[in-house]
Amino acid sequence: MPGIAVDVRLATEAELEAVTALLVAQLREHRVQTPEAKIASAIQGLLRHPERGRILVALEGGRPVGVAALSFAWPLEYADRSAWLEELYVEPAARGRGIGTRLLRAALRVAAEAGAIVVDLEVEADHQRAARLYAREGFRSLARTHWVRTLEPVDEPRAPAPPAEITGGCFCGAVRYRVGATTRDVSHCHCRICRRTTGAPFVTWATFSAAAFVFTAGTPAELRATSRAVRQLCAACGTALTFRETARPGSVDVTVGSMDHPDAIVPAAHIWTASQLAWLRLGDDLPRHPGGDPAERDVEP
Repeated sequence: MPGIAVDVRLATEAELEAVTALLVAQLREHRVQTPEAKIASAIQGLLRHPERGRILVALEGGRPVGVAALSFAWPLEYADRSAWLEELYVEPAARGRGIGTRLLRAALRVAAEAGAIVVDLEVEADHQRAARLYAREGFRSLARTHWVRTLEPVDEPRAPAPPAEITGGCFCGAVRYRVGATTRDVSHCHCRICRRTTGAPFVTWATFSAAAFVFTAGTPAELRATSRAVRQLCAACGTALTFRETARPGSVDVTVGSMDHPDAIVPAAHIWTASQLAWLRLGDDLPRHPGGDPAERDVEP
């Protein structure tokens, strides 16, 4: 519609539903039947992990009408970082007004800013309109045939089930503990206090019922970094052990790294990511909360 401004920018999680709808429409045009829920999950993964790729959205009058999806790779062919333009789509009613060109140019700029030295893409043989767009923007056709083979899923190794009783202690062995209960939740904490009190980029905590936790050897030292909580640690070797918050008297958070069998405790989220170190890049798809876990509750006795 002439006169309506078009804004092209990086998509946000607030636009996940609209971006998913556009990309599903694009994939269905190409006879790709990947379930919508899986597409949405993949888009969310890119939005949360920009090191994997970028999603750009074109908004006309504030409404998403086009989308471009980039994925990053490091192919030996280029011996450097590259970007694969997976999808470029403008809804039919908005075509013919240069929105696809703007999306493409923005995607090229974003790829270059991310360090990619080349952008690859593919065009189906009967999509000549798209081919002409890419030719105008400097792409060249390669005499290659795209081959693909699906793979059977491989069972991922599963972490052992958490034991009914968990034991652990400090590095030097002066302080030991036992927890006679399963964990309520496990989170990677990126807050500045956890970082400063341990010297680690982040700390992984598991929450238990305070009534089920007991020190079986030694007496830990205590640190009150703030008025709202007390941290317990070994006075001899400095190992961080527990975190007890005044607002959650029925709970105790225990450092997973101090456990005898930490592999049995599987993290479920990242918290206080607003304080995460800028250079830290983690490849998991766990939920990320800028502050505390909004679902956190005190453990019932």
